[in-house]
Amino acid sequence: MNMINKLPPLAIAITLAISGCSSHPANENALRAAAYKNVINRSGAPHYMLDYDFDEHQRFNPFFDLGAWHGHLLPDGPEGIGGFPGPALLTEEYINFMADNFDRLSLYKNGEKVNFSMTAYSIPGALVQQLSAPGIQVNLTLRFATARTSLLETQIITDTPLELVWDGALLEKYYAKQQKPQSPETIEQAFPGYTRHILPTADGLRVTFGKVRASSQLMTSGQSEYQIHKSLPQQTTVNGHQFIAKANIKGSATLYTTYSHLLTAAEVQQEQGKIAAILANPQHYMNASAQRWENYLSKGLTNPHATQAQERVAVKAIETLNGNWRGAAGAMKFDSVTPSVTGRWFSGNQTWPWDTWKQAYAMAHFNPDVAKDNIRAVFAFQIQPDDPLRPWDAGFIPDLIAYNPSPERGGDGSNWNERNTKPSLAAWAVMEVYNTTGDKQWLAEMYPKLVAYHNWWLHNRDHNGNGVPEYGATRDKAHNTPDGRMLFTVKRGQQEKTLAGLNNYDRVVRSGHYDNIEIPAQVAASWESGRDDAAAFGFIDPDQLTRYLAQGGKRQDWQVKFAENRAADGTLLGYSLLQESVDQASYMYSDNKYLAKMADILGHSADAAAFRSKADKLADYINSCMFDPSSGFFYDIRIEDNPLPNGCAGKPIVERGKGPEGWSPLFNGAASQQHADAVVKVMKDSHEFNTYVPLGTAALTNPAFGADIYWRGRVWVDQLYFGLKGMESYGYRADAVAMAQAFFNHADGLITDGPIRENYNPLTGMQQGAPNFSWSAAHLYMLYNDFFTR
Repeated sequence: MNMINKLPPLAIAITLAISGCSSHPANENALRAAAYKNVINRSGAPHYMLDYDFDEHQRFNPFFDLGAWHGHLLPDGPEGIGGFPGPALLTEEYINFMADNFDRLSLYKNGEKVNFSMTAYSIPGALVQQLSAPGIQVNLTLRFATARTSLLETQIITDTPLELVWDGALLEKYYAKQQKPQSPETIEQAFPGYTRHILPTADGLRVTFGKVRASSQLMTSGQSEYQIHKSLPQQTTVNGHQFIAKANIKGSATLYTTYSHLLTAAEVQQEQGKIAAILANPQHYMNASAQRWENYLSKGLTNPHATQAQERVAVKAIETLNGNWRGAAGAMKFDSVTPSVTGRWFSGNQTWPWDTWKQAYAMAHFNPDVAKDNIRAVFAFQIQPDDPLRPWDAGFIPDLIAYNPSPERGGDGSNWNERNTKPSLAAWAVMEVYNTTGDKQWLAEMYPKLVAYHNWWLHNRDHNGNGVPEYGATRDKAHNTPDGRMLFTVKRGQQEKTLAGLNNYDRVVRSGHYDNIEIPAQVAASWESGRDDAAAFGFIDPDQLTRYLAQGGKRQDWQVKFAENRAADGTLLGYSLLQESVDQASYMYSDNKYLAKMADILGHSADAAAFRSKADKLADYINSCMFDPSSGFFYDIRIEDNPLPNGCAGKPIVERGKGPEGWSPLFNGAASQQHADAVVKVMKDSHEFNTYVPLGTAALTNPAFGADIYWRGRVWVDQLYFGLKGMESYGYRADAVAMAQAFFNHADGLITDGPIRENYNPLTGMQQGAPNFSWSAAHLYMLYNDFFTR
């Protein structure tokens, strides 16, 4: 059976542009995507289920699209010709490889295998292979058709009969790091319940997977399947975990294959009709995919001043964000965008609000529907007043939601986290979606949710009731005893003791008889800031603390204090750090400003006036209380037992050094011009923040600075962008553009085909952290829009 399609003119132009079969300008321009080949290196063949890099993230960069839960690679050598290695499967909350090369096509002519030369590349939205041999041309183009199914077009051009042979084998090796085995176990030994089976069907095959609930490694329902369907009959032979399938053609033919990763029995059933529709009209789906990507690029690439290299970085950012898009599944009610599809702890549909605000802000410019759903996904789990677990947290947004809820929520997930939330940038993101879409109904939908979130901060995290909320931790089994006493562990020498209660904690701190105190609530408070181990929250390495003490500092300078937050009836609500953070105060300032704008648009004039009044008071407080004239920088301030005579809760915590929180009043527009001038001077100082890659997460003068420490040195692109936008807002655009250019020139890997990384070393520019990282991509896209110029 030969399936030769008569394509409409537009489809012919698209097909030719993808395959490179025409040099006619009209055909070359039919796809803008064709200009961006191999922006990300998508080649490789995994040999282990967990084929990790040095940081224990998957070391390849598969192509994912349309929210799908599986991805494909390009072959990296002759042995992979005719196949798309992998696939990578997202097993609920983790990424695992199924095979090194599954469903690889070989051709036989007169019983002899045809030896092809290969050209393989990616473009935005597709993987392409062109295979050539005397008298035979094969063009393979792989795209995504639905949120669960990818579609491969195989065009064979020949004037002779051929036998088509597909083969594949499931992986057996379990775990390697930098290509060195880390475990002697096979996959089946590591997960006896996985029980993978290959089952032939009339038009392809099914791979079924047994039930595994291995937290942090592999989670399957026992009903999940990987399905292959073809547009022509084939004969399939299965031998254990291997298969061979054969078919014959008499001459030129175009055939289609669908690949589907389905997570539950319900998904298996629901997708069958979609697969049938795809195979009934495959070119429609190929064209739709191509057009969708043309729309992303048309909407997203609008900076006429960017260089070609900078534009490729913007395309890489768009590819990264769309690759991290996951279709709704499991507990999640909407599509979302995860931090990194290849990150060990960031995959599946694990979704954080802090990441969401940034991702949505960027995606609003080229994929606004997903930007909206990403925000909706987070607010779908906003705590309601009748919540059975934590009604005292009404308005709260959990720090992490995922495929599987926590045991307390009726699931078995270990990633779901309600110990803290994230900073108040939600209204900033919602407003940007409105600005790019003009969708007033969007604002009407989100406004009450944003107001409830805003009010939660003031009700549950404002210990002294002055309108300036603190970072803190929820009432949670990780933070307190069942009767509400805060937990902490004291270490001294070889001794370690877990205690409870703020009185005991304060006693130990005053005594000074400890080497280290570990406080779960402190960890949650730092998570709540989005800056996990920042110096502002008392984090410093032991050797750094030793140097600090030798120079006359005090151990207590780095010891945080806590307060219980209680409702009027005495109900414990959670905990606040006894310090007011300048970044959160600044985010609350802009939160008020954005809510006021929304209220104006929606006709809530009284609300708008109230929000503007609160914003004005916050700006006065930030400038009066959180700026240190002697160092020319903003800092967090301690909350003392009694307010200072000027109304401030306490004095700036200058001893913990300077961090990016100091330019948050500039980014959010709360700083006075005089104070902004001083802060910019510090930012431009090469002895402070103006390093090889500028604007790291701690100044060089910070006692806790370390170029390779997560939030005490490394350059995160969000904080860089916040700093540059702050500089621009106060009249320093030329300096901001120069710093953006320094970042672009010195951050390793930006203009190569490597993935976008989580963060960068400020002294060397070396990439660090998770690959294919969403919020780095989001802010690189923003840098392209706002600061990248010729």
